[in-house]
Amino acid sequence: MTLTIEFPPDVESRLEQAAQARGVDPAGYVRRLVEESLPDPEDAATLALFAAWEADGATDDPMERAARRAEWEELRANLEANPVSLRIPAV
Repeated sequence: MTLTIEFPPDVESRLEQAAQARGVDPAGYVRRLVEESLPDPEDAATLALFAAWEADGATDDPMERAARRAEWEELRANLEANPVSLRIPAV
């Protein structure tokens, strides 16, 4: 895919300086920035699963929301009162 992006002169100057500092051309630097900012396909599947779980449990019922909040606060208080340390055996 080929894209043409028009940058204001100040952004273009900063882009050229940043690319030069990294020893790459501006197009390569922009390509790397875009690639790094895109979600990993495996992460996308996990995020979609989390979104589905959230949508499945969504509610507008104020009493249900209050109950869930109270449950969370109790869990958090118990975790803070009883910290857990994990021991991972050496392999």
